Amino acid sequence: MTPRPPSFVSRIDRTNLVLGAAVTAVCGLLWGLSGTLAAGLGTVLGALNFWALHRLGRGIVKHALAGEVTGRVAGLVLLLFLKMGLLFGCVWLAVVRGGLPVLPFTLGISVFVVSVLGASLVRAPLAPAEEAYHG
Repeated sequence: MTPRPPSFVSRIDRTNLVLGAAVTAVCGLLWGLSGTLAAGLGTVLGALNFWALHRLGRGIVKHALAGEVTGRVAGLVLLLFLKMGLLFGCVWLAVVRGGLPVLPFTLGISVFVVSVLGASLVRAPLAPAEEAYHG
């Protein structure tokens, strides 16, 4: 029996971890301790944002495909809005109130976008579409 290849989402998670560590290290070299903290916190917030987007989005699609277009779907969509407000609040706290440098924080929080793009570019072109849904 051949081992199952990693899911698309787990590939994004691993890419996010590696790139996040690299960006945090580079920002530490360029900006010192404050750059390390800013990039690290940005990377963690980006990873948590992706985790929440994946879980909530998967739930919305699952219920919508089952024909449940009220109740749970509306609740999950509301959670998406609340998640975004929480993310904005965390960014504001880190940069404005916490005084972290903006550029390393932005580089850190942007890592998950690069991870999604990178994992998408190296993904097998004929991989089943359901892999992302079930991953």
